[in-house]
Amino acid sequence: MKTTDKPLTFKFFNYKWSRVPTWARATDHIYQTWYLNRYGYKNLQGFKKFLADKMSVCEAGCGVARDSKMFAEANPQAKILAVDQSKQALREAKRSLAKFPNCKTLRADITNFVVPQKFNFISCDQVMHHTPDPGKTLKHLFSKLKPGGVLNFCVCRKKNPYRDLVDDLIMNRARDMKPKDLWEFSRIVTEFGKALYKLNIKNVTFQGRKYENLQRFIHNQVFRCWYNPSIPFELSVSSNYDWFSSNPRFNAAEVRKDMLGKISGFKVLRFFEDDAVISVSLKKLK
Repeated sequence: MKTTDKPLTFKFFNYKWSRVPTWARATDHIYQTWYLNRYGYKNLQGFKKFLADKMSVCEAGCGVARDSKMFAEANPQAKILAVDQSKQALREAKRSLAKFPNCKTLRADITNFVVPQKFNFISCDQVMHHTPDPGKTLKHLFSKLKPGGVLNFCVCRKKNPYRDLVDDLIMNRARDMKPKDLWEFSRIVTEFGKALYKLNIKNVTFQGRKYENLQRFIHNQVFRCWYNPSIPFELSVSSNYDWFSSNPRFNAAEVRKDMLGKISGFKVLRFFEDDAVISVSLKKLK
């Protein structure tokens, strides 16, 4: 699966926000650490140093604005615009950002939104693959960047031929499912992940790569069954639901050709892959 469409995305994501409106707040500590590591900031102090001179910031596809909250805390002087097309997501985003006077929200399509200003920093994290043409979306966001500005984006990453086939088969079937039925399927999948975790089989090695336990190995290499015992069970269900609800994936060559190939006049600051995503940080040269 390499294509998606907006009605499909909103059908599933609006249901998700109604089921787990506290998702962003409850997983703050996990996703903040992940974000900082992927883009090379290492820790919050490193990110504060990066953001210190970024006075105009945009989170493109903010969802419930978890990242905008982090940006506001890291630089209270910056003017931050959180953009999303979902009414339900922005309702939660406004609540999350209510105590930050430097934040505003905008309901708009990140593929073509029009605003008078340009930005020192744009973040489009785990969103671009949900747009019909990620390369075109990147080109549009890049046009909203000031010279010297930085754009961070990430897309879901392909795994291996076996796992990708299984993902495609389930995602194509999920297109025709009702959100509540896909949620129930995701709950069952999460129970499977939990059962694997509870087997307590640790330190699995495969092709020179070590995994902390059997559940993580199965999840990363064979079948999507995310489970994290440190967060409420429903949030693990939500993570699996996200994945199965239409997530086109890309490999590094496709990101370089089909996305970075659509723009010019930039320097790659970081190109990072983990098991889940490919994360890229770009600097606009002129």
